[in-house]
Amino acid sequence: MNRFSNAPLTLILIGVNAALFIVEELFRVFYDTSLFPLMALSREGLLQGGFWQLLTHAFLHGNLLHLLVNMLALWFTGPILEEMLGWARYLILYIGGAVVGGLVQTFCDSSAINLVGASGAVCALLVGFGTLQPRLEITALIFFVIPVRMKASTLAWLVIAGSFIFWLFGIERGIGHLAHLGGGIAGYLICRLFIAQGLPRVPPPIEHTDF
Repeated sequence: MNRFSNAPLTLILIGVNAALFIVEELFRVFYDTSLFPLMALSREGLLQGGFWQLLTHAFLHGNLLHLLVNMLALWFTGPILEEMLGWARYLILYIGGAVVGGLVQTFCDSSAINLVGASGAVCALLVGFGTLQPRLEITALIFFVIPVRMKASTLAWLVIAGSFIFWLFGIERGIGHLAHLGGGIAGYLICRLFIAQGLPRVPPPIEHTDF
C-alpha cells in the first residue's frame, strides 16, 4: 500500500467504485432492481432535474471487466497526480473529466443509452498527466498486456485521437467514446489552467515511470 501513502483520495475513489459495484450486484440478485435508473446519466434524467447523475454515473459500472479496466488505470495514474497536484486540484480534475465527458456523450451522441463508468474521469487523468509532464518517458501497457515505451504527451494524444476515431467510424458502439474524448479534453484544459496559475507543485523531474 506504499503507492497510496501520499494518495489517500485515490484509494477512496477506488473503494467507492468497488463498493457501488457490489451494491449494484446485490440489488440485482436479491431485489431484482438496479441503481441505474436513479444514478446512471441520461438525457431524460437531466431534463427532469436529475443533475446528480452528472457525478453518480461515474461511480457505476456495467460489468466487472468495465470496473477493472477503469480502476487499473486509476491505480497507475491516480497516486502520481494526487501527489503532484494535491487532493483538491486532483479532485477537480477527476470530477471535471467525469462531468464534461458525461455531458459530451449524453448530448452529442444520437443513442439514448444510459451512461455509466469512470472512463471520462480516468481519461482526464491520463491526458492531464501528459499535459503536466509531456516529456516524461513512460511504459504504457496497451490493452494492459503489451508494453510500449512513449512520452506521456504521446499517450495523451492517443487517448484523444483514438476516442475521436473510434466514435467517428462507429468502432465498438457500446463504448462511450465521446465520454472519453470529452474527459480527455477537460483534463487538458484543466491542467493548462493549473499551469497558468503556477501549479502544480512540480516534484523533481521524473525520468521514467510505468503505467
